[in-house]
Amino acid sequence: MSIARVAVVGAGLVGLAVAREISERLPDAQVTVFDKEDGVAAHQSGHTSGIVDAGLEEEPNSLSAALTRRGVERLVPYISERGIPYRECGQLVVAQDTDDADRLEEMLARAEANGVPGVRLLDRTRMREIEPHCRGVLALYSPHTAVIDFPALAEALASDVRAVGGEIRLGTEITGIDVMADEVRLRARLVQPASDAGPETDDRPTGSGRGRGADGASETDGSRGGHEPGGSRSEDVSAAPGGPRRGDAADDLDEQVQEVPRTYRGRDAGPVIGLGDELRSRFGDKSWFKQVEETLDKWGEKMSGGGGDFGSEFPGPGRERPDGGHGTDDVRPEPGTGHQRTRQPRTPDEDAGSFDLVVLAAGLHADRLAATAGLDPEPRIIPFTSDFFVMAEPDAEVVGGVISSVPDPSAPLTRTVLARGITGSLLLGPNTYPSLGREAYGRRDVDFGDLGSTLGFGGFWKFASQNAKTAMRGAKAVVSTSAFVEGVQRYVPDIRAGAVKPGPRGVHSQAIDATGELRDELIVTTRGRLTEVRNVPRWGAASALALAEHIADRALRVHHR
Repeated sequence: MSIARVAVVGAGLVGLAVAREISERLPDAQVTVFDKEDGVAAHQSGHTSGIVDAGLEEEPNSLSAALTRRGVERLVPYISERGIPYRECGQLVVAQDTDDADRLEEMLARAEANGVPGVRLLDRTRMREIEPHCRGVLALYSPHTAVIDFPALAEALASDVRAVGGEIRLGTEITGIDVMADEVRLRARLVQPASDAGPETDDRPTGSGRGRGADGASETDGSRGGHEPGGSRSEDVSAAPGGPRRGDAADDLDEQVQEVPRTYRGRDAGPVIGLGDELRSRFGDKSWFKQVEETLDKWGEKMSGGGGDFGSEFPGPGRERPDGGHGTDDVRPEPGTGHQRTRQPRTPDEDAGSFDLVVLAAGLHADRLAATAGLDPEPRIIPFTSDFFVMAEPDAEVVGGVISSVPDPSAPLTRTVLARGITGSLLLGPNTYPSLGREAYGRRDVDFGDLGSTLGFGGFWKFASQNAKTAMRGAKAVVSTSAFVEGVQRYVPDIRAGAVKPGPRGVHSQAIDATGELRDELIVTTRGRLTEVRNVPRWGAASALALAEHIADRALRVHHR
């Protein structure tokens, strides 16, 4: 069986690396990358701490350990060849008490078993030889931990795809996926740029300082002509490689895949659990809840011009926003204001083409694309916000490389990191907490559909109950800058509070199953000619080239049958 047409959905680091890998393995195939944003690395890939993980925490002999090490092996020569900013600065994982010290011993054993080069324990004296301003009782030193410009890496990967004849189709949102016996058919629509009444004042990171779009994504070279908001785009969705194939017989369907192609709006969308139903079942008898419900109903009437049930506007498991798709709503909060902004009307859904192979790498929208394709909706993606602070030079010079706290199994999302970035500034954080939207980068952004999807998922409530105590411990740092500064001063007392300023905000996807357990491993689902990346580990950005090898192996198995 030949593969002539390949589609990758998602222009983040993993999606671009997969497109590049498949282009190298199948040089005669036409590879097309679809993304709904105006630039590559618009979301998670462009909103990271920039740290290249050395593989200190992975379970020995696991796939995660192998991919982490392979990722570094692939990354270093690639960035050297392409001139991507990269600095090997070393990392200290610092213990503050005996419990931390015990965990460091275990961490050292794992790192050595995983072949992390040069890793060793340092006492206080030797710790200060590496980082003179650092304080702690013991430290694990990883000399080869590095920092990198991830947006620049994404742009290099995109350039590689284009160089061999591939297409990167930005501003194109995939709205339907039909898995057939011998092909996968995609439907899409063009996403018009936002129409803004005034300048945005959000808090998105600026990456490495290159030009950024309004969404915080770096602008790609040559991917599209300039366009005004509301203007037409040069790409033609219906002109995708292969084009739509009409009149296929009913026996085209692969019964092993699915009997009926399904989308968000299909009749097999699954059970609907509304946010209102979920909250009423828990708090319906409380007077405060009734007051909140009445208030929200009034707000809903004002915003929509009509009445509405508190739970009806919030999609739950199996139910998507009214217009479907893996992207944004037609009405979004204005970043930094909490107010709604309107998008230009979207174009109707069109055939985006038929493909011999499709890989989905949509990150924050992975579970929604799974539902589009009729796959299992779990694990669910729960968005978490990570707020960082920054210190500029010369105050940033109190840290030379990366200093981090010891991972605490009882608080999996709580971590202190001080990282001296490529540009010389010092990144501090993150404060991590459930996000009010999968793309809520402004300080007051709220996406009610995303919020309802989170609160309507039973696994989220189980996770919340299991982690309530640790969440309360970290809540003070989220709302108080002084409390946050006190926390990082445990590691570097010389950090000057007045030099700490609000920094970038990222939203990362966290896979959670129905039991409330966090899933941090690579999860890839393959069905027929469709392969979906359901979850990427926290080190996925740095190991994108290695992940691409593994994902391509899975996707191309159909080629060798």
